Amino acid sequence: MTVYDSSVLIDYLAGRDVAVEYVHEHADEPANAPPLVLFEVYQGEVFRSGSTDLDAVDDALGWIQVVDTSATVAREVAVLQDALRDRGDPLAARDAFIAGTAVALDERLAVSDADFDVDGLRDVLDLDLV
Repeated sequence: MTVYDSSVLIDYLAGRDVAVEYVHEHADEPANAPPLVLFEVYQGEVFRSGSTDLDAVDDALGWIQVVDTSATVAREVAVLQDALRDRGDPLAARDAFIAGTAVALDERLAVSDADFDVDGLRDVLDLDLV
C-alpha cells in the first residue's frame, strides 16, 4: 500500500513520465492520501494557468482513496516530528502530517520533491522518491 504526496499526484496529472510510470507500476496496490494532499492538489488546479477543472482532477484521481485521519494519526505525526526535531531536521508541518499518516497506516510514502529529504525519515518509514 502507498500513501501519495501531492507532489507525485501533481506530476501524474501533468503527465510526467516518471510519475505516470510509478502509478502504473503500483496500480494493483491500494493508493491512499490524507485529505490535506487532495487539498494541495485542488489548490494547484485553482492557481494553474487556464481554467479550473476540479471535475477533471476528480476523474483523473479516482483511484486514490482519501483516508480518514484521527487522533491516532495526529499523535503519530507528533511522535515523528519530535524524533526528527531531535535529529535537527524536522519537516514542515504539512509534510509531517503526510509522512505521519504513512507511518500511522504502516504504508510506503511516495513523493517527488525534496521536502521529505530529511535525516532520519527513512529510518521510520519506507520512502519512494519518484
